[in-house]
Amino acid sequence: MKKILFFTPYGSFTGSEVVLWTYLQNFDRQQIQAALYSENRGPLVAQLPADIPSFTSPFNRGLARKLVSKLTHAMGVKVYENYIRRLQEHVKADYWYLNTVLMFPLSKLAEQLGVKVITQIHELHSQFESIHYDEMKHAMTYSELVIGVTQQICDLATVMGAKRTALLYPVVDLIHKEVSQQRVEELRKKLNIAPGAFVWMMVGTRIYRKGVDLFPFIAQALADQPCHFIWMGNSQPTGLNYLVDSQVKALNLSNLHFVDVQTDDYYNYLQLADGLVMTSREEPFGKIMTEAASLGKPLVAPNAGGAREFIVPGMGELVDYPMPEEFRRAMVRVMQHPKNYNTNLLIEKSQQFDAKVQVLKWQEAILQL
Repeated sequence: MKKILFFTPYGSFTGSEVVLWTYLQNFDRQQIQAALYSENRGPLVAQLPADIPSFTSPFNRGLARKLVSKLTHAMGVKVYENYIRRLQEHVKADYWYLNTVLMFPLSKLAEQLGVKVITQIHELHSQFESIHYDEMKHAMTYSELVIGVTQQICDLATVMGAKRTALLYPVVDLIHKEVSQQRVEELRKKLNIAPGAFVWMMVGTRIYRKGVDLFPFIAQALADQPCHFIWMGNSQPTGLNYLVDSQVKALNLSNLHFVDVQTDDYYNYLQLADGLVMTSREEPFGKIMTEAASLGKPLVAPNAGGAREFIVPGMGELVDYPMPEEFRRAMVRVMQHPKNYNTNLLIEKSQQFDAKVQVLKWQEAILQL
């Protein structure tokens, strides 16, 4: 029995944390015992299995405790570090599992406490800037195992001094996939999508790295085609999103829709789409690709990162230069030549990433330590 204390930043519906929650819901309780620390108590924390205790930052535990913690911290007491030390004394974990690079700074404290570390990298280069040089170095060289969600990430980890890596693609829980054709039709009517219009879907947080600013210009490049475009994902009230909303109005793109992630309607929106277009400037491995593929949707994505490792001929198109006109060429090929894309191939490929397959691989990588 291995005792593992998992650390994650948000407890929210980010791809990296949905993957972690899928592991936590499906691992073998006879071989692993788990506890979870989430820096913030996002909506996913409420969906944690009942047998997994959860903890959060001393700065996020009610107003009174929060004020006391901040005051004590201001007086020079290491409130955060001391809390994590007490948490380890309580859990007595054999391993700390640091999910995403945001949690890597804890690896030094783990070494001080004599706790072994497993790290999982879901990110690529731009996100590495979010932590200090020495924090990345320590996490890479101290970890017993570095899990990468693409081969490219595993190769980068090896270059950075990782002793051992494991390639584990993002897991998706296809067993619980629910689609209601009636609801799909309701959503189509709600968005005023005409019969026969081709619907392109993008899923992700509305940020620069995901290419949200490219989306209106891709829609504009396809203005002569009977298309609708849906971006499904949460957003923050940033200046960039104000710019994008303003561009949508200026370009009069009535066929472009932004919708928040609706967990109950997630697969209904995917089923509504005829194809998935990934606009990310940098995308390690968007699990949305496997979810869309599980519904037989052809894929268009930049020729980089996880898309290059996932998409093979017959599944979609890779765009060498992620510019609106290049996306247009690839998307028109998909729309005009649907028989070139094999629904069965897409579905079969997605099954390789299902929870019942990938969780066993994940367990095996950990239990071998």
